[in-house]
Amino acid sequence: MSTDDPTTLIRALHDLRALVRDEARDADRLAALSERVTSRLIRHRLFRLWIPRRYDGLELALCDALSIYHAAARIDGSLGWAVMIGAGGGSFAAFLEPESAREIFGPEAAVIAGSGAPDGRAERVPGGYRVRGRWRYASGAPYATTFTANCIVTSGGEPVRDANGEPLMRAMAFPRSDVEIVETWDAAGMRATASHDFVVEDAFVPEARSFSVLKDPPKEPGPLYRLPFQVLTELPLTAVALGIARQALDEFAGLAAAKRPYGARGVLAEDATAGATFARAHAEWRLAHSGMFRLAERAWAAAADGQELTAAERAEITAVCAHAVASVRRATAELVAMAGMTGIDRGSALARAGLDLATLAAHFSVSPRQLTGAGGALLAAREDQV
Repeated sequence: MSTDDPTTLIRALHDLRALVRDEARDADRLAALSERVTSRLIRHRLFRLWIPRRYDGLELALCDALSIYHAAARIDGSLGWAVMIGAGGGSFAAFLEPESAREIFGPEAAVIAGSGAPDGRAERVPGGYRVRGRWRYASGAPYATTFTANCIVTSGGEPVRDANGEPLMRAMAFPRSDVEIVETWDAAGMRATASHDFVVEDAFVPEARSFSVLKDPPKEPGPLYRLPFQVLTELPLTAVALGIARQALDEFAGLAAAKRPYGARGVLAEDATAGATFARAHAEWRLAHSGMFRLAERAWAAAADGQELTAAERAEITAVCAHAVASVRRATAELVAMAGMTGIDRGSALARAGLDLATLAAHFSVSPRQLTGAGGALLAAREDQV
């Protein structure tokens, strides 16, 4: 079996479980995964899942990658997020000029960190751009080799407009030497993701190191790179959320078999209310898990056939992902409450899972606010069918 086979990659994650769990308290305190963990992620090529094959990437199919994100998050939320973000950045290689893509993604230790918010300014100059800005939430900043960030393109200090009259936005790729990391990450959950701010001051970015995943056609032929960026964001985020929810189910089951609640005659597993709570949480996870993979399979089949997803199909993915994250977050919160004082112990994996899910659910891509636009698109599609 190839070392790049998804089953082998998941086995490599399982081999990391004891180390990640042993270091979890220190990782939360330091707001970063240890070098021992990140070096093993690099060695097992878990940050190369979506780098094109011609740059020595794995270019995994969508569902295979989602399974890996889920497996990593089932071990630890921050680990799942780190793998998902680090691997997801590999897809940017498909939008860069080949020479630049090879320079950035060819090295074995290549990892992308960055931000999608257009919080920088890129002034057009001969051969490229002069860039400055400060961006937030660059997960994996301590071990990233390249940072990417969206900028508003300017000329003479004024925003350049696109064909629709909107300010032109492009992503810029910076070598680590151009970046100052500002250690700001201090969230309630996902603490070990090291999602710090970073600053760039008057750096030159060649045109060949700028790109747009929203506007530029991919330079790679694989179906992965034909999928909308929205799909490659929402489904992976949901896979991580479902992995954390599954971790919470695992932890609660172990706790329920051993913990005798105050005043109870038996262990928590014998309590009818605890059993019903666990059943609801399991059902929410199972339904969300099945729904996510069915949509992922459909999206992959369309891309493989060279077809674009319709507005309604994209809206359905958005709606299902937002709803799935909200539902497993609520279900996990009920498990945490049922656990009593264990649910507030920062050393408890169950408590950490609850905080991790609450933090993930704050991400814009899976926010309940996404349901508004998705609902409008789905209603419009039904009206077209009348």
